[in-house]
Amino acid sequence: MKPARIVFPGFWFGESDWSLAKEQAKRGVGGFCIYGATAEQTRQFVQEMQEASPYGHLLICADIEEDLSEVVKDAPLLPSNEELGSTTDTEGAYRKGLISARMARSLGISWLLAPVVDVGYQSPAFGENPMAVARMAGDYVAGVSNGGVLNCVKYFPGVSGILKTLAQMEDAEFVPYKHMFRRADAVMPSDMVFPNIDPSSRAMMSESIIKGLLKKRLNYKGCVIGAPLHKSRIKNEAAAALKMIHCGVEMIMAPRDSQAVLDMVEREFDKGNIVDAVIHSISNHEMFTSKVMSFAMTPFSVEESFEQARNFRK
Repeated sequence: MKPARIVFPGFWFGESDWSLAKEQAKRGVGGFCIYGATAEQTRQFVQEMQEASPYGHLLICADIEEDLSEVVKDAPLLPSNEELGSTTDTEGAYRKGLISARMARSLGISWLLAPVVDVGYQSPAFGENPMAVARMAGDYVAGVSNGGVLNCVKYFPGVSGILKTLAQMEDAEFVPYKHMFRRADAVMPSDMVFPNIDPSSRAMMSESIIKGLLKKRLNYKGCVIGAPLHKSRIKNEAAAALKMIHCGVEMIMAPRDSQAVLDMVEREFDKGNIVDAVIHSISNHEMFTSKVMSFAMTPFSVEESFEQARNFRK
């Protein structure tokens, strides 16, 4: 059993060390979150990391909010969630999810860390009406699944509720999540502090938010993954990752100092401190890889999937 499997290092093309990433793949990481690649670079990276990994399949993640062009530079732009939400075009939301998944799968990416289901906070949201957001996000996720890729709903408990009470959030921010739980492969907590729920910790490092609110009060039974660590500008990523694990986060995403995080995970596992958490996380990882590999479909070529994206509005 390799505890490194719960870590997904970030890889920044043109900046990160390719040979180090290959060593991390051999060490047993669960996958990578990629940033700033071209389509050809992505395919090459995925192929080499898969070959280096001791597993049958690594989970390569696209950390996106709107579309794949955020991490793959030459991927075509798709309509924004806000644009689709303004027309309540659920067919458009489905097509966006489907085409996004087809593009991802053609590159070897198996996990889209999307959609954002926050209510009316900023452009990645589908709108301000909780039930409309739930419907749009549900159709998007259906498209992603039919395209053969995993999904992740984020950023729990909903950034627009940052100054609200729990009672106020029940009628708004929690609605899309409760409707999405059965369809979500994973839920990603926010890296922000919600002072009316837990004033001392970011949501992704809050036991009261993850274990108390998400898992107990809202009865979510699925996988919880961390918000990408590099975006949170946390100085001690290893300490933050350990706290996240103890709070119920199962997979650590995109640390910049991935070596320190990997060292910590292996050290704490050897001490017996996080054995149960690692076993549970690895079980989910194996379930996810089996799900991705079981999709009975022939992937579209990169050219075909990109052409579908360019023709989205036609």
